[in-house]
Amino acid sequence: MTGGMGALLESPLGMRWTTLATAAAMLGLIGVVRRRPDLAVVSVVAWMGGFEIAFRFFEILRWQQWSGLPHLAWVAAALTAWPLLALALGIRPSPAWMAVTAVAFAVWITTGYDYNLPQTAGGRLRPVRLGPEVENVVAKTAWAMCYLVGAWRLPSSGWPRAGGASPARISPPPADPADVR
Repeated sequence: MTGGMGALLESPLGMRWTTLATAAAMLGLIGVVRRRPDLAVVSVVAWMGGFEIAFRFFEILRWQQWSGLPHLAWVAAALTAWPLLALALGIRPSPAWMAVTAVAFAVWITTGYDYNLPQTAGGRLRPVRLGPEVENVVAKTAWAMCYLVGAWRLPSSGWPRAGGASPARISPPPADPADVR
């Protein structure tokens, strides 16, 4: 998609620029700063997957697009494993950010659950509406924070930093030489 709202809201990867920026921030903070690329990837996909399931569910309810239920079931079946994997790895979404997410979704739903679509069915570009976009971004970012904070709370890995020794490679000497086996 070129020009207009499509270029303003959506990246060439087919997702919103705000989603891409949030994912990059999560990957950087958890993967690089905390040195946990495993948790970074799982956190990002769990966030995106969970958000997509909730978004589609409320979209079907709001617009009464009951024909979308089979697609929602397929998406939910395909994506539910990621939040479950996050839990299995010890990522516990932040309760405070879960509350913010619930409030953000409640506001968005009560104001009509409107969102920006790049084009009409005929291919014409639509104008950007600030209110719906802010509601979308706030709900999506609050959901991301649930996973970011949850993953951040887990210990860093023992991977070495540039120019330094890994904490996992440094062992304290035995307290008593007789304990050495």
